[in-house]
Amino acid sequence: MVLAAPRDRGGDWPAGVRSSSPKNSPARPDSDERESTPEQLNSILDALSERICRYSVVDHTIIYCNSAWAAARRIPPGQLIGRSLDELLTPVEKDALDAQLSLLGHGTPILRNSEPVPAPEMPNHWIRWVDHYLEGELGPEVLAVGRDATEEHLATQQLEMSEARFRELADRSADVVWRFSLVPVPHFAYMSPSVFNMTGFTASEVKADFTLFLDSLDEKGLSMITAALNGERLPRRVDMTFRHADGSHVIGEVRITDIDNGVQGVLRDVTEIRALQAELANQALRDQLTGLANRRLFDEMLDSALHRTLRTDDRVATIYIDLDGFKAVNDNHGHTAGDRVLREVARRLQATVRDGDLVARVGGDEFLVLLELRPTDDENLVERIKTTIARPIGIGDENAVTISASVGIADTDSVGRDPTTLIEAADVNMYADKQRLAS
Repeated sequence: MVLAAPRDRGGDWPAGVRSSSPKNSPARPDSDERESTPEQLNSILDALSERICRYSVVDHTIIYCNSAWAAARRIPPGQLIGRSLDELLTPVEKDALDAQLSLLGHGTPILRNSEPVPAPEMPNHWIRWVDHYLEGELGPEVLAVGRDATEEHLATQQLEMSEARFRELADRSADVVWRFSLVPVPHFAYMSPSVFNMTGFTASEVKADFTLFLDSLDEKGLSMITAALNGERLPRRVDMTFRHADGSHVIGEVRITDIDNGVQGVLRDVTEIRALQAELANQALRDQLTGLANRRLFDEMLDSALHRTLRTDDRVATIYIDLDGFKAVNDNHGHTAGDRVLREVARRLQATVRDGDLVARVGGDEFLVLLELRPTDDENLVERIKTTIARPIGIGDENAVTISASVGIADTDSVGRDPTTLIEAADVNMYADKQRLAS
C-alpha cells in the first residue's frame, strides 16, 4: 500500500553438535590439540539433555542416537542402531517426518520446526526439533536435534489465552474506524467517534486538522507515516504509539486496506495486551524473586558470548556462587527473611560486576555470573564478590544476618569453549572453595 498522491533460516544447536568448520576458520591456538575421539564425542552427546538422532534419508535407518533420544523410546541406544525409524514412530510422527524430509536438501540444509511437538512419552511436554541435512559416506543423512520447549509452549499458550481475554474486552468497546484520502490534499475523510477514547480528540477535530494526528505519534510512527506520504509502502498490520491529550501513551493496532486514492482501516487499543506480552516474555527469562536472569537466559547469553569471542582474543568466564549459611536464615527467621537476603545478594552482585556482565539465579541459593575477561580486568573479582556478600544483611525489625559464599571461577583458556564444561568447571571449583572454608 502506498500513500503517495496519484501520479520466520538457521537452527538451535546444542553444545557439541555443530556442522563442519569452514575451510577458512582460524587455526586452534594450541597446535598440539587433537580432535576428540568418537568415544569422547559420544560421551559428550550422551551428557546432553537434547535428543539427538542421525539417520539415513533413503531408508530411515538409525545411524546414531544419544542416550536422551533412546530414553524417549525406552530402548537402549545400542539396540536402536541399524533399526528403521518407521518401526518406532507413530503415524503422526511418520507424517511429520515425511513432511520434513520433503523440505530438506542441498538448498535447505537446516530446518527448524516452527512449532514444538508433543513428547510422546512425557505428557504435557513439548519438543522443538532442528534437522540438519548432511552428505554421508553411503548417501544423504539427517541429524535431528530435539530441545525441550515446554516452557516456551506453555508461555505461548498463556499468551494466547491472555490475548483472547483482552481481545474480548476490546471487542466490547467500539474500535476506531477511519478513511484517509490523498485528494485534493491528505486528510481524514471519515473518523468514528470512538477516536476520542484513544486520543482525547473528537472525530471532528481530527478530521479538521490532520496535524493533530501527526503530532500525537511517537518518532517511529511519524517516520512511518511521512515515508508513506512520500510513496513508500505501509504494512497492512502495524502497531503505532499515540500520545493521548492527557499526556498518557496508547498503543494502537492498525489494520489497513487500500482504496481508491487512499486507505482505510480499523484502529484498536492494544496497550494492555502489549504490556502483558512484554511481562510474559520477561517472566520466561527472569527469576521472579530477584529479577535476575534465569538459567534459560544465562545459557542463551553464554552461547552468544562464546560465538562472539571466537573472533577475538577475549576469554569468557563463568563464576559459580553458592551461599553458605542461607538455610539457617530460613530456619531461624523464616522464608520472608530468606527472600530479603536473596534479593539483597542479587543487588550486591549486580553492583559488583560490570554493566555488561550477566548475573543469574540458577537455584535456591545458587548464582552464576557470565563475563568476558580482558587483559586489563581486575583479577580480584572473586574476592570482591565474597567480601560484598559477607557484609551484614538487614532482614527487618533492625535485625541483620551474616552469610558467606563459596565461589568458583572457570574460563575458556583453562577448560575450552564448551558451555556445559565451562559451567561444570566453575561448579567444581566452587565446591573446592567450600571444602577449604569448612576445613
